[in-house]
Amino acid sequence: MGQEQTVTALRNAIKEGKLSHAYLFSGPRGTGKTSIAKIIARAVNCENAENGEPCNRCSSCIDINNGNFMDVIEIDAASNRGIDEIRDLREKVRILPAQGKVKVYIIDEVHMLTTEAFNALLKTIEEPPDRVIFILATTEAQKVPPTIHSRCQIYGFRRLTMKEITGRLEEVAASNDINLDQDARSLIARRANGGLRDALSTLDQIISYKGKNISKKDVMDVLGLVDDVFLASLMDAVFSQDAALIIELIGQAISQGKEAPQLARETALYLRDLLLYTIMGKDTDFRVASNDSLVFLEKQKNKAEKEQIMEALRKIMDVTDKLRFSEGQRFLLEIAFLELSEIFSSERKEPQKRKTSTKKPVNPEKAEKDDARNILWGKILAGVKEKKIPTHALLAQGKLLGVKDDILYIGFKKNYKFHKEKMEEKPNREIMENVIRELFQREMESQFIFVDDEQYNDIIVKKAIEYFGEDIVEIKD
Repeated sequence: MGQEQTVTALRNAIKEGKLSHAYLFSGPRGTGKTSIAKIIARAVNCENAENGEPCNRCSSCIDINNGNFMDVIEIDAASNRGIDEIRDLREKVRILPAQGKVKVYIIDEVHMLTTEAFNALLKTIEEPPDRVIFILATTEAQKVPPTIHSRCQIYGFRRLTMKEITGRLEEVAASNDINLDQDARSLIARRANGGLRDALSTLDQIISYKGKNISKKDVMDVLGLVDDVFLASLMDAVFSQDAALIIELIGQAISQGKEAPQLARETALYLRDLLLYTIMGKDTDFRVASNDSLVFLEKQKNKAEKEQIMEALRKIMDVTDKLRFSEGQRFLLEIAFLELSEIFSSERKEPQKRKTSTKKPVNPEKAEKDDARNILWGKILAGVKEKKIPTHALLAQGKLLGVKDDILYIGFKKNYKFHKEKMEEKPNREIMENVIRELFQREMESQFIFVDDEQYNDIIVKKAIEYFGEDIVEIKD
């Protein structure tokens, strides 16, 4: 499927009896290299071949299909890569075919052979005995020595298109009475990445789990994929630097059984779709985005420059590698998304109007005290934001209580435990204290405390009340 030029050339060579003694098939996995090698093995040994095609009914074809044919030898070079295995092959290759007309050696992933093994194989391929054909298959042709290349006929196998894979899936579904909806078919095809074998294996896996009525949700559940609309919403939170929503959405995905590395990979693919959509519009060959998430892409493409998206892509791909070897996967993922929001922080925003309270101040002295504290807190947040956006996102959930004896007190509600604990870590604390030092022109310490709406039972909170008065520690939404 999808390798028409290669198929036509090999069929004609078999029909005219002009097969070469050695072939090198190269291309991505799952595109038909080993399948065509086995078809050649059947065709040259078939008792009733017609027009270069095996009959698939004679005893030779049946035995080869069942893996019981003595003269078709498959070798996995990944596990038989040494010189001893190739020397053994060189000894046996001299023996005439025992069951069929031609002995066929199929060496899969041939690039895995050692240098010594390649040198041992070279002489055999150069001057093979009669009635022997070598078919070498590889996904990395550049790793095969030029000396081997020069002694083989080389055929390149290409990735299949979405249309070809979806067409084949439709045929398979129809012939097996499978109800495979269009969205599910498209999703399987996209995730196969041009490999028909992967697409068919995925379909087989989903049938085993879900039966013969398959929807897009079934495909996502079996493959552990993240919905593209969810990814779009998560990226909306990143673009708006909404740290609390970012943490909440990641928590939702993890609680639903999604793995952190998979969420990172899906985000990378979404960013890739966004980048190409920014460049190409609706002609983009999407990997994860569907019609449901196009409305998000349309808005998001105006929120970032291409350079920012590429930087974010590099960041999330780097984190994806790190997640494979990390125990604190959720924590690492949360930090990565907060850093993504920092990358997009240069987004132009309309200045937001400050909300004004309709309530009159209790007294002029209290209003003046509130204004001074709010101005100071605004300067601290602005300074932190200039230095690091993720730190600002954490700190913004707190509230300045006041300053006493070179200690700055910042209160967090109990449901912002994560933000308080992150701010207490050395890197974030140092960023904030550097800003405070610049504002006060002296060394200052910071103290982070929990403050409930109407409960002031914390020892430090009581001290803060003593220092600043009850009105200072009053929490307002």
